[in-house]
Amino acid sequence: MNKKHFIIYTFQSLEDPLLKGLMLEYIIRLSEQNKSYVFHLISHEQKQFELNNEEKLIKKKILEKQNIFWHPIKYKTGRFLLIKKLYNFLQSLYICLKIKIQYKPSTIIGFLPIAGGYSYIVARLLNLKLVIFCFEPHSDYMADFNIWKSSSLKYKLLNKFEELQIKRADHIVLPTSYSIAKANSINPSSKKYLVPISVDTSKFQFDLKKREEIRNRLNVSNKTVLIYTGKFGGIYYSTAEIAKFFKMLYDQNNAYFFYIISPNYQELIDSMKSLNMTEDQFFVSKPVNYDELAGHLSAADIGLIAVPTLPSQKYRTPVKTGLYLSCGIPYIINQGVAEDDILAEKENVGVVINNMTTINFDNLNFKIMGLLAENKEDLRARCHHIAVKYRGMKNSVNALDSILKEN
Repeated sequence: MNKKHFIIYTFQSLEDPLLKGLMLEYIIRLSEQNKSYVFHLISHEQKQFELNNEEKLIKKKILEKQNIFWHPIKYKTGRFLLIKKLYNFLQSLYICLKIKIQYKPSTIIGFLPIAGGYSYIVARLLNLKLVIFCFEPHSDYMADFNIWKSSSLKYKLLNKFEELQIKRADHIVLPTSYSIAKANSINPSSKKYLVPISVDTSKFQFDLKKREEIRNRLNVSNKTVLIYTGKFGGIYYSTAEIAKFFKMLYDQNNAYFFYIISPNYQELIDSMKSLNMTEDQFFVSKPVNYDELAGHLSAADIGLIAVPTLPSQKYRTPVKTGLYLSCGIPYIINQGVAEDDILAEKENVGVVINNMTTINFDNLNFKIMGLLAENKEDLRARCHHIAVKYRGMKNSVNALDSILKEN
């Protein structure tokens, strides 16, 4: 059997849910479907997801049995960042050159836009076809959130590489119709695929046993549990803004209980306590193992997408939308975030608001309680069905398979 080799390039670590639960799952499924595919996965390993040498060897052996060869690079940060990033790039280029000489791959696939920028350079230098998987304009995000000024060198460099990767790409997988329109304005000739980030809907399912276990542990058997998983600050609402949102919603209806799983856990606890919220009103947890997340989501009644309404957020693809729906819970979202606001109303699987910091909380509570008044089994079934249809992993796997068959 003739083998077809492909390079996958990402800035995520192997144990980062964005890689472990998304792109890695996609290529595992593809390697099972088509034994001729061989993947060379280059990842940047960050300290928070670091594996020891023995764990790395075990992971490599497991992946090799699935026709995936893993090439980890230590992620560098801190002082002299540009020099360190150049060093990281030279490491990546050296690995890609060895793969090119030995296996003659035709294509490099950049997962997310920063990796897409690196992949663009590698593709030019090694004469490879370029695929960008899940393009989002992060430079626009950084400017919209006032993290970078549009006049700054960081913004200009990232913005330029985002433009160059679209111009050079043969295939681009994009999460929204807005993203496709943006890409078409830069490169109308590349092949484009509309695919929001997809999740494993067979793994993320409602779990009644875990629901009862976790709700009993939290002592919230009669409460309406609103869950949020993920970061605060940066390109999300701050802990102070979210704490105020929870406080205002609780003041409207004290049947709510807020369950938050976040790396910013201590900061959020402090923000909640500063508003005189007590332990019978909320619980904040450190991040849980990705494989256990479905059980925690099952304990909730509705999920929160903590993304502000800003012009660039229409290009976004929140992973949480797919995870919430897959576990049978609807979501609360601001208008103008991806196309998930449209999906929420079209399929009746969520509550859409104008802005979490300025809304009418009486109206929001009315909408939430109206949605949750539906038969719980019917609501869960509809949410999971919509997850499979719009965010099921087969969507990403099929798109990627179509691309690989052409290369």
